[in-house]
Amino acid sequence: MSDFEPGGDAKAISRIASVRYGGFAAMFEKHGWAERGSDMMRKVQTRVEEHYGSIAVFVDHHNKADK
Repeated sequence: MSDFEPGGDAKAISRIASVRYGGFAAMFEKHGWAERGSDMMRKVQTRVEEHYGSIAVFVDHHNKADK
């Protein structure tokens, strides 16, 4: 279960994709995730959860990396 408000997961992922990677395409490429184009938006939350375990861990990982 997420600690974010409704829509907060998507906002957090979008912010990190933009700030840390320069966008979703670069984030998917960096992680080796196959989807491109509109498929990225359908799969991004699934891929983040598969790779990091949860959206909260993804956010925490990137927040720690920023320090």
